[in-house]
Order: sequence, then structure tokens, then C-alpha cells
Amino acid sequence: MKALALDCAAPRITFLCKNEEKTAKLELDIGMHQSEELLPSIEKVLSLAGLTPSELEFLAITGGPGTFTGLRLGFACLKALEFANSIPLYGIPTLEAVAYPFRTWPGAVVPVIDAKKDRFYAAVYRNGTLSTEPMDAELSQIAECLDSEERILAVGADAEMFAEQFSESYPQLKVTTFSPKVFDSTESLLDLAQKKFIAGDKPMQDYDGPVYIRVSEAEEKLQERK
Repeated sequence: MKALALDCAAPRITFLCKNEEKTAKLELDIGMHQSEELLPSIEKVLSLAGLTPSELEFLAITGGPGTFTGLRLGFACLKALEFANSIPLYGIPTLEAVAYPFRTWPGAVVPVIDAKKDRFYAAVYRNGTLSTEPMDAELSQIAECLDSEERILAVGADAEMFAEQFSESYPQLKVTTFSPKVFDSTESLLDLAQKKFIAGDKPMQDYDGPVYIRVSEAEEKLQERK
């Protein structure tokens, strides 16, 4: 595998490049300065893995939902790389990538991302299959999708925050968490994208972009003014 993955759905952006047995990873957590470092970071991980852009077989990116700015920056960079080098780009739904390592869990897997405003981007997977479509939801909406008889696993960087709030409101629904200090989905992105690449699945088209689920604050304000 000669591929590059970019997880840009969270405030911390992660890059992973694989060149057969060589692996290079880089994380950015520098707030507003991330836009200045995206391209240099891509160049860095490619160099560490011993690759040039033209040698890449495919690209993978978190397709949303997630942070608006991160997704826009990430898509702009990888689409430029795709266009310049004719490399297929695969957008993997963010929540699918978060849930993917836990596909053998015997119950409900709930990947979650803090969406602010007392809401979470969430979905429910059972037996590795999407059971409830990705949503921008309050706790009550997520609770409606779960059963007190099943084992519930919340996963992702914000899983512990979710589980704490959820358990206070719905103690009858027992939630286990997996939320390491640093959580990224780049390994999942490469694995899922490689499956698409090998199967000959159609990559993203020029007009394809991130899936946001929620409108941005700028769009909300525009609608209010109208």
C-alpha cells in the first residue's frame, strides 16, 4: 500500500502515510495556524515514508461530519493533490471510520463527536453495519435508538464526555467507553479506502465535498437575516 490519509474532522488534524512497511504519522493541534501547516505537513509525512505524490495509489479523508474549518481545509488540500497527480480520493464517513475498529463488538457501537450546543454528531452500528443514520442530535434522540438490553459502546475522542452526560440522563442505558487520550481515524481511513480501491469503487468526483449534517454558523446567521 502506498497511500495517504487525512483525519480533519476534529480540531486536531492527523496525517498518516504508508509506503508498504514504512509508516509516517503527524498530528497538528495548533488552532488557527493549521491552514499554514497543512501542505508542509503532507510533504513531511510523504518524505518520512519515502514517497513522492505521484507514487501514491490512493488518498483517504474523513468525509464528515466534523469541524467545518478542518473539513474544508482538508478537502482543499487533498483535492489539489488528487487533481495534480491523478490520484483517486476516497471520502470515508467520519463516524464510520471512528466505529470501524469496534465492528466485532457484541452490541451497539455509538461513534460520537462533540457538536457543541449540547448536541453530538452520532450514529449507531450493530455487527459492523450502520443501524441508525448519522445525526446531529440531542441525548434524547440518541437514547431513542438504543435498547437497555444491549451492550452499548461509545467510541471516539469525545466518548467519555458523551457517556458522562448520557449516563446522568439515562442511567438505565449502560454505556461502556473507549476514548484514549489521543484518538484518530487514519488507520481506519486507509483500511476502508483500500477496500474501495481494490474493489474498483468510484472515487470522489470533482463536485463532491464534505457532508456537514448541520449548516454552519455563517449560514445560520444569513438565514436569520433573510
